[in-house]
Amino acid sequence: WYQRRVREAVVSTQSTGEMINITLWEGRSDILHCFSVEEITPDGKMFPSVLMLTATHLYNIRRASQREGMGFIRYRFAFSAIARITAKKKHPDVITFKFIKENQELLAYRFLIPDSKTVTSQITNLIPPEL
Repeated sequence: WYQRRVREAVVSTQSTGEMINITLWEGRSDILHCFSVEEITPDGKMFPSVLMLTATHLYNIRRASQREGMGFIRYRFAFSAIARITAKKKHPDVITFKFIKENQELLAYRFLIPDSKTVTSQITNLIPPEL
């Protein structure tokens, strides 16, 4: 019973999006940048992920632990939905992205990003200026 429950929990955390081949996506012409990161969940767990940037959107793809080179699209946000990008002085590689949804709800996602300054500057350059 316990093993089945754990297996169901693992499947439910990974099956929130479409499964894709990360290697194929990295080669797509609309993907401008790809960064290997660790997604930090609200309860502190870390999952290997990839942030992919197009001209208009940010994708978070969580790597599938059972299948090499595959991952699940966790979410996709337009750059115009980014409300804030923050980092703490003591932990500059832990970056928090805050997004505004249509209903004005604020969503926050945290990542451990090696070379975070490069990644955040690439994202900042793609965010459209406010009118």
